[in-house]
Amino acid sequence: MNWTSKCMGRLMLVVGAAIASSAGAQVSGVATSTTATNSASNTQAVRIVVDPRRETLARMLKAVQVEFREQRLEDVMKFLAEVTGADIEVMWIDDQNTTGLDKETIINLKSNGASALKLMERVLEKAQGGSTQGENTWQLSDTGTLQVGPKVRLNTYKRLEIYDIADLLVDVPRYSNVPQFDLSSVLSNSGQGGGGGQSPFQNNTQNQTTGFGDRTQKTSDLITLIQELVETEQWVDNGGTGGTIRTFQTALIINAPDYMHRALNGYSFWPSGQQQVSQVKGRRYVSFSGSLENSHIDGFAERKVSAVVGGKIISSDGGGR
Repeated sequence: MNWTSKCMGRLMLVVGAAIASSAGAQVSGVATSTTATNSASNTQAVRIVVDPRRETLARMLKAVQVEFREQRLEDVMKFLAEVTGADIEVMWIDDQNTTGLDKETIINLKSNGASALKLMERVLEKAQGGSTQGENTWQLSDTGTLQVGPKVRLNTYKRLEIYDIADLLVDVPRYSNVPQFDLSSVLSNSGQGGGGGQSPFQNNTQNQTTGFGDRTQKTSDLITLIQELVETEQWVDNGGTGGTIRTFQTALIINAPDYMHRALNGYSFWPSGQQQVSQVKGRRYVSFSGSLENSHIDGFAERKVSAVVGGKIISSDGGGR
């Protein structure tokens, strides 16, 4: 066997087909394989990378049918963690925190197949505990942990996001004095023949106006709109401890907890078609649907390939003709 045949004998093609479910699985896989030589053989190595936040959200969208009767809040949270398999971190009242969820709060609630996430939101609503506790909600940490509790506690966990708003600041030109087209002049000139003649357009002077104001004012108006619709009381400018907004050129730099970013822009790792935006009590609210139960890696397989080398067809298994 010549040197070319030996080299070609090491060639293998690995075909990986990943079939994503309707929930838009964003799974990336890397597979490597080396053909067995005369003396040794290497096995395939497969690496799958999945956003942990996406996995947690998928678990929390599992349908749950249950009825809680005089159940302690701590037991309810344990049930949700067990039935979904999600990592849930609850902000309880303890020796270090006077603001949080009370483990002894009694919950009476029934779910007829709603998602565990929707059930969690209803439980948190019932566990408000009065005006001193503030509103309860949930958010996802970078490691995929579902954090639940009063917003004032969740405000401790912030992240910085940069939102490009250049497309919202574009000035669309408006022409208030466009030229008029003289049809009768065109028809009369067409019968005379020859070139030249008077232009059919009258009053060619065009006054271009925008009518939208300057960029600084539009940016300020956008910030005001955000702070009025998204978690109004939580912005530092409004006296809260949640988020701050700063501007740089055509971008908004927002430092805020996850639940505020979610209300503002949803989750980029979840299909946009399964994120529903609505207004609840005058505020922007984003809900989620879908499932990843059908997502899977279809498989990896070895396929023989051939190449023409020196006028001969050489196969990856070492054969040739």
